[in-house]
Amino acid sequence: AVVSTQSGHYGRGQYGIYFVRQPLHPSIRVGPLVTLALFSKMKGQLFLLCLMGAIMATKDVRIIITKGYPDSEHAIRNFTVVGNNDNATLIQVMDNAVAKGQLTYEARVFEPWGKYIDTLDDTHAEEADSQFWQILHTNSTGDFVSSKLGASSLNITGDHSVKFRLRSWLDFHH
Repeated sequence: AVVSTQSGHYGRGQYGIYFVRQPLHPSIRVGPLVTLALFSKMKGQLFLLCLMGAIMATKDVRIIITKGYPDSEHAIRNFTVVGNNDNATLIQVMDNAVAKGQLTYEARVFEPWGKYIDTLDDTHAEEADSQFWQILHTNSTGDFVSSKLGASSLNITGDHSVKFRLRSWLDFHH
């Protein structure tokens, strides 16, 4: 028999009593987190064995793609990529989105800096217009700030939101 509670499921199996714990928060996915209590009457001793499955904390990352900055910035895409490793870089999140059919991108590698994003979905940063994809991420207060790191190095933290803003280097000369 299995008894379900808010914190998990209890049951009795071949080797004793078990408990499967639910995640502490919906944004945390865990592998089987199981505690087994095994009782043996060998030599009158009570053995307690606790086995815990691998915990893999994951996070969801919201990606917003905008253009029209600074005059009329508007989102052309806004979606959430679920199931990213907790220590994932932005490029790993993007690769996860590609694998799930949520995003396409093109990038060039510039050593030692990593990948330079040229195209997101069908929107290309035109070199002739001095365009580039600016990366912004949320800080501890939830505000978007410009990243000092590229997509290959930026670990996503905070409330897990990233904005790609199509910009022109010419914007900085006004």
